[in-house]
Amino acid sequence: MNEKEAVRINWNQSETWRVRRSVDIIALTILAEMGINCLLYPIMPLFPHAAQGSFFYELEDMLTYLLIFVIPFAVGARLSGMSFRDLMGRGKPSAEVYVMTLGLTLGWSIAAGWLGAGIEGVLNQYGLTEAADTYVLPDSGCALLVQFLATAIIPPIVEELCYRGFFLNTAVRSMGTWGAIAFTAVCFWLAHDSLEIFPLACGFGIIGGYIRRRYGSLLPSMVAHFAVNTVYIIVNASYAYNHTVGAVVSMPVSLLELLIGAAGVMLFLRRKEWKPIWDGTFGIRSSLTPQRMTMAALTSVPALVVLVLTIYFISGNLEVL
Repeated sequence: MNEKEAVRINWNQSETWRVRRSVDIIALTILAEMGINCLLYPIMPLFPHAAQGSFFYELEDMLTYLLIFVIPFAVGARLSGMSFRDLMGRGKPSAEVYVMTLGLTLGWSIAAGWLGAGIEGVLNQYGLTEAADTYVLPDSGCALLVQFLATAIIPPIVEELCYRGFFLNTAVRSMGTWGAIAFTAVCFWLAHDSLEIFPLACGFGIIGGYIRRRYGSLLPSMVAHFAVNTVYIIVNASYAYNHTVGAVVSMPVSLLELLIGAAGVMLFLRRKEWKPIWDGTFGIRSSLTPQRMTMAALTSVPALVVLVLTIYFISGNLEVL
């Protein structure tokens, strides 16, 4: 082995270690979220609970979400030396970027719905299906307001700060831009413990990650996340109120999503957003191949624990037909 080959091997080992360290930080943050959730699981039944759909039930659900997700990533970001401004980014995207991000996300949510149905069809071929989430219409205007806050306002802020803020900033230092975007998109999907949501979560993670790194701001993806979650509430609330009303409401909502999606694609093409992707000038490149990065991630013990636990949670959500 000559000196040049030895330097190259040492460099690759150093880069592999950096990837593993980034993955460790992210995985430990996820494990902390899981840990808080597990600690709350035996404690929560000890307290009186309000009826599902009531104001206090929705409020409790919102506070639990905040407790589980905010503390771990806020502490992790702080220990990593990241300020709130670092997570949000310092870019100032134009109005066109907001419309484009909104369009790409809403348009993809339509396509992802079809792909999710395809995944469900494959599961059905094996005699399985995923347990359906039961939506309960809030019993008062105040409860609906809290639900809207807990579903459409808080998650877009918290999850974008976590996944496209802290996680993406951590991963991009060692994985390069595209490696970090892909990795955090997968993390975002795993957090939802569902096979059917894979296309939606990963697609949203890639779009949001691209916009964050391209324009240096989380605000466009926060707005898009808000829109997707708002559509979820509108459609599900209308179906819970009356199935016929739900069918009437969902049609124009879907049509509007398609129109906004088409506008987003046209803006993407008109602004030639594909060009820096195609010619490789967008983002930071990693010296490691995707295969080496994947192996580095899979040799992270905290990441393996997260993966095993997630597989367990996903399998627990499957039902035999």
